[in-house]
Amino acid sequence: MNVSMIGLAVWLTAVELPVGTSLQYSGTLSQQTKSGEIEVKSLTLDAVVVTAENGSTQLAFLIEERGGGAWAWPERFGLLPMSAEAASINNSIRILYHHEDQQYPLPIRSPVFEFSDKLAPLSSWTDGRREFVVTRKRNLKNRDGFQVEVSTNSGKSQTLVVETGTGILLSLDEKIVVGRGDELRLKMDLTSQTQLSPADLARYQPPMDSLLALRSELGRTGEQKVVELTADQLKLVQKELPRIEKQAEGTPWLRLVATISRDLKQQQKRLDGVAGLQKMLVGHPAPDWSLKSVDDHVLSSSETKGKVVVLHFWQYRGETLIEPYGQIGYLDFLNNKRKKLGVKVIGINVDDRFAGSEQKGAAMRSMKKLIEFMNVGYEMAIDDGSALLGFGDPRTSGAPLPLWIVIGHDGIVSHCHTGLYDIKPDEGLKQLDDAIINALRKQNGQ
Repeated sequence: MNVSMIGLAVWLTAVELPVGTSLQYSGTLSQQTKSGEIEVKSLTLDAVVVTAENGSTQLAFLIEERGGGAWAWPERFGLLPMSAEAASINNSIRILYHHEDQQYPLPIRSPVFEFSDKLAPLSSWTDGRREFVVTRKRNLKNRDGFQVEVSTNSGKSQTLVVETGTGILLSLDEKIVVGRGDELRLKMDLTSQTQLSPADLARYQPPMDSLLALRSELGRTGEQKVVELTADQLKLVQKELPRIEKQAEGTPWLRLVATISRDLKQQQKRLDGVAGLQKMLVGHPAPDWSLKSVDDHVLSSSETKGKVVVLHFWQYRGETLIEPYGQIGYLDFLNNKRKKLGVKVIGINVDDRFAGSEQKGAAMRSMKKLIEFMNVGYEMAIDDGSALLGFGDPRTSGAPLPLWIVIGHDGIVSHCHTGLYDIKPDEGLKQLDDAIINALRKQNGQ
């Protein structure tokens, strides 16, 4: 047997981590600038080896992040498979970085290295997307490990230190490129490792199971960037939270439960504000409005009198293309279907830059970029916020745009909705379409 084969036989001794192994990490995300690196986000990661329903071991994780954007609470926890095959297609642990009006989901490597059985002096391998090379032995805080360089087609992306035998990630140094080539650096280090007692593990599992079940009932997949929950979803959270709070006492899950409690209060305030806006508008005459179109002519309430009008207040900005783009694709489809019945759809770009002459041109160019990208067919107008304020800006109570308004032929507001509609792809904006049809029937005396 040659030396390399002897080394391989010696080092292929990865041990499966026992259930109850608890790992804690701290990390930072920094951005490279002309004056050096600037920290833009910090994070902490807790992970515990648990037994899944099928008897396999998985990693339960909880991540917290501060600065530069963050996921809503349903996206901050989950279960991660520990096998190499499953881990290669599962990036459940992620942080969300807000950079130049864009949101970037950044995957975080699993605390347990998925290829620990391949670790050997000077070994190398590929998973089809990345190349792994063991460059040398390392000792961090009296723990023996290997330094592993991970590269892609664009060059080296990660430097890892993985503990010998256990496969535990001891440190991570990763280069990430976002936006127009802006370079970020993610660093993460193991800060502690403990073994939960059977009693502690028994307390840890119930709140985890309850939180996972709650997230499933909410229909959250772990990927949504949208924070807002519906009224029915909030009722479900309000109902389940006291029970989960009791389960979480004395466990790391209590921090997440506290976050959920704070979020519940904020979202209830948002819903109360939306309900107040609907009460103020629906069934009452629409306020007078006047807007300038992209083609530089005036659109106003007097000009559209006698028609069913749909107003879609949103931030039409080309550099903030966050799916589903304010649902304007569905709105464009609805416009094509209903305009032959005399319905007037107007998309209104709410941007305070329209109030000043210096930035107005940039705002208009950004808007036109999105219109061309989405091939929008309905009429577009601009608003510095004044027209929106006349109807009631939902953002003042924490609710997001879009704001959707349906005005009947008689000038009465018949429908008001804030945020994105909950839709099925094959039905489109059914709730909005139903409101339009009802307004048309009233117009025809039905």
